[in-house]
Amino acid sequence: MKETPLSISEIYKKGKENLEKKGSPWKSPPDSNINASVRMNRQYMDSLFFEPQFFDPVKPETACSILGIELKTPLFCSPLSQTDFMADDGLVEIARGVHQAGALMMLGIGGSSELQKSIDLGAKVVKMIKPYQKTDLIYKKLREAEERGCVAVGMDIDHFYGRLVGDKVDRDDLFGPQSTEEIRQIISESKLPFIIKGVLSKIDAEKAYQLGASAIMVSNHGPSSIDFTIPSMMALPRISESFGKKLTVLVDTGFKTGNDVLKALAFGAEAVGFASSMLLALMADGAAGVELLIDRITAELQRTMAATGCANTSTVDRSIIHPSPFITGAGFVK
Repeated sequence: MKETPLSISEIYKKGKENLEKKGSPWKSPPDSNINASVRMNRQYMDSLFFEPQFFDPVKPETACSILGIELKTPLFCSPLSQTDFMADDGLVEIARGVHQAGALMMLGIGGSSELQKSIDLGAKVVKMIKPYQKTDLIYKKLREAEERGCVAVGMDIDHFYGRLVGDKVDRDDLFGPQSTEEIRQIISESKLPFIIKGVLSKIDAEKAYQLGASAIMVSNHGPSSIDFTIPSMMALPRISESFGKKLTVLVDTGFKTGNDVLKALAFGAEAVGFASSMLLALMADGAAGVELLIDRITAELQRTMAATGCANTSTVDRSIIHPSPFITGAGFVK
């Protein structure tokens, strides 16, 4: 008898079980970090409800174009770097699964090898560059991304002050704040679309636009940035309302399901990123697990789009969402 493919929750469960077997139990968030932003992001998303429209059914289409890049689904793998529990080819296997599912792959810190191997697979790869204090390293990685065939590049501005690991900051000697003029110069030298990641305010969105960015990613970087920053889903609608027609608006941090994706699209995002989910899918079943997870998320997205009368991703808007009165009454959403 043919084995039934795993569901979304089963993929996550299997990934955690396999990590446990490797002696690397999944801890997200880490016990030493309050992680208020991630917890509230989840609570807020779970307070949003869909208004169904069952008459005059539509057949939804999830294919979309992001920064001129044609995708089968409005999903992307948020920037990933090598982790201790991954095999040496882990990032490439994630890229393989992402590519097979027709989504967008983003890579963070890493060498040239996995970048080139991922591109050679046919994956559409975005290289996200850290704000290195040695700016010559930024320009070097920018040129390499262009030469190797990346479809876009970007920078994590939320790592200006290092990375948070539990309740300890590290890499603050490696990363550092970049001046406005330096970022303008970096963007101007790029021949590829440039994404600013870590935008949580309209002020930063405006600056990204003025500096020449093509896109912004509304993101609080999960547990590795600054805790108690506004959750990405709370920041998203205000930013997309003001800049959705000027910039491509992406979002990540804390998304798990197809219904999560639809809520983000309704709030103005054009595509939604997953990071820890991709790692769990990799640990569950390698590239096949990653592909299956994206397919499952996309199928759920498509089903709920049908139930809410959304024919394609560009027709999704906030009219399909009803926030809980308990949340709106607390002043969490406009």
